[in-house]
Amino acid sequence: MKHVIHFFKGIAIGIANIIPGFSGGTMAVMLRIYDLFVYAFANVFNDFKNVVKKSWSLFLGIIVGFAVAMFTIAKLLEVIPFITIMFFVGLVIGSIPQIFKESKKGKLKVYDVIFFIIAIAILVILPIASKNGESNNDKGFSVSTYIILFLLGALSSSAMVIPGISGSLILMAFGYYTFIMTNIKEWLTNIFEFGSQDYWPRVLLFVCFSLGCIIGLVGVSKLIEKLFNKFPKTIYCTILGLLVASPFSIIYSTITSSEYNVKFDALTIVFSIFSLILGCASVLLSEYYVKKKTSKPKQDVEKLDN
Repeated sequence: MKHVIHFFKGIAIGIANIIPGFSGGTMAVMLRIYDLFVYAFANVFNDFKNVVKKSWSLFLGIIVGFAVAMFTIAKLLEVIPFITIMFFVGLVIGSIPQIFKESKKGKLKVYDVIFFIIAIAILVILPIASKNGESNNDKGFSVSTYIILFLLGALSSSAMVIPGISGSLILMAFGYYTFIMTNIKEWLTNIFEFGSQDYWPRVLLFVCFSLGCIIGLVGVSKLIEKLFNKFPKTIYCTILGLLVASPFSIIYSTITSSEYNVKFDALTIVFSIFSLILGCASVLLSEYYVKKKTSKPKQDVEKLDN
């Protein structure tokens, strides 16, 4: 049963990483699986057997989530972009109280506040930079392109592990989001058409980008694992800053993106508000369910003692 739950949580994380402005790390925090998420990537090489045993369902879910988002979520964002994105904004807002509670533990220090402010600043500046970065998507397949894709894979996947920072948004900031997503989608759609135009260049694109992602995920996960052990309060304050600024990042990147034709009419506004409330309620209700489930055994013990 545990692996079934991890599988579905992995799907949610995979989907989140495809959506510009949204973070897979944020989703992992909301789903209360962030520790396992970081551990898996940080120890995949030096503790491979245990990582596979504990996390195979999570990894499988992330891969399925990527595939689902490539087609299903992409279609929803194409048809009802703002309504779809407001659900994810609701998820973020609903997760803030729990992270705020964690950030209050221990004595607040000056550098905790500084990192909180820096986190907010990053998510305010990044989407504004990404607006200018997506202006040129006419990129050919060359050696320099593959090197850039490898480096961007490492950079964007690093953001995947950090709650609040969107790897997709980083790709947009450098002007490669549409190029990468379009070519990978085209390759997956025609995966068995080996002789089709640009088939093998797209395979090499996928390989270079994936290798970069693996290196970024493992390296940054190791760093975050160490930081969590030494500076837990600072990390939670940083995560809180990222979550607080995430709604702006997500909404701004959706409204200003040339990919989504966002129109604000009465129905869009009403359904967007409903979608926001639904997303927020989903997290709060799940938190309530988890607390109720974890506290129940204690109550049972107290009754037996009496």
